[in-house]
Amino acid sequence: MMIKHLSVVALIASLFTLANSENWAVQVGANGKNAFTPATFDANVGDTVTFNFVGGTHDVVQSDAFGKCVKSALANAFNTPVNTGNAAAPPTAVWNLAAAGPLYYYCTVADHCATDQMYATINVLDAGATLTNPGVKAPAAAAAAQPPAQPAAPADDLPNDTPKITTSYSSAASPTASASGAPSAPAKSASAVGAEKHISIAVLCVTLLSLTSYFL
Repeated sequence: MMIKHLSVVALIASLFTLANSENWAVQVGANGKNAFTPATFDANVGDTVTFNFVGGTHDVVQSDAFGKCVKSALANAFNTPVNTGNAAAPPTAVWNLAAAGPLYYYCTVADHCATDQMYATINVLDAGATLTNPGVKAPAAAAAAQPPAQPAAPADDLPNDTPKITTSYSSAASPTASASGAPSAPAKSASAVGAEKHISIAVLCVTLLSLTSYFL
């Protein structure tokens, strides 16, 4: 019986964390500057941070101390590929905040860190803790517009379009190219992170209701 009660408590705690998690936005290279904006902010365990590469050529690499331009010694240190910024359609990378404590990161490109002081901090607090200096919330992702259907090409004609090669990546993975129409593993984007949270909450709710019915 004790194990059953502990299971319910754990589920409630997980549900609370997921329901209250936020997705924070960091602009990389905004206004042509070698900088992260904001350079420091508070977040909670369970939150995510989406880096938007809007200008310049930059990456995001975790370090072990503020202002230290050396990659962290941690085996799972966060890092992204080098990206060319695009304000209209910025490449993105998502960092999942799994533990409390300060997180430091910097840009490894050229002398951006050493000369331009392109480094920053995320102060990760316990889940549910009050944030003194919260960051900027990432806007809700709009549903992707579906392209209009094309008429079928005659059998003796060429296809309407040449397969388009797109490049995408997640927070810690290298870019992966895929051809339109070919099966490929989708990269995790900010919208995907949000969708996963909603699905997780729904699953936890169903499980919690099932356990409650079982006890009653």
